[in-house]
Amino acid sequence: MYNEIIEEKTTEILRSCKINSLPIAIDEIALARGLKLKPYDMGEEISGVLVIEGDTSTIGYNTRHPEVRQRFTIAHELGHYELHKSKNELFVDKNIPVILYRDQNSHTGEDKLEQQANSFAAAILMPVSFLKKEIKAKKIKSLDDSMIVELAKTFNVSVAAMSIRISNVITELQ
Repeated sequence: MYNEIIEEKTTEILRSCKINSLPIAIDEIALARGLKLKPYDMGEEISGVLVIEGDTSTIGYNTRHPEVRQRFTIAHELGHYELHKSKNELFVDKNIPVILYRDQNSHTGEDKLEQQANSFAAAILMPVSFLKKEIKAKKIKSLDDSMIVELAKTFNVSVAAMSIRISNVITELQ
């Protein structure tokens, strides 16, 4: 059920930002939503952070990671911002800025907020309507490995992200 809300929210964001081409310009969306983007070298372990300080929100993303991961990280942190910024769980201390980070454990799906941010990232980077359009345009009959690789390139996401997205929305694509 919450995934339906995420799908609706990302569709509205794409519409309001007038995004209608691929790959999705996630950096432009984040900026349009009032966030700042800061590239950082965060080592290998951390992919990104979301810092909310008063009226200023910043997404930091790791420049060491491949572009497709950087894009997913920005979308993931945008998901935290859009879905969770007003929830009390995010405030570590009222005197300290909120810091959320994406690390190697973020993709495990163990934390509900991380699951939601991952779903948001997938929905905004690989919208179902855009997937349907590309599948039709490329005359894809079956979603085998080579087609998933081709779609991942078109959407500028990892093959793993595309595989997961397709498996999660396969009924909508048929």
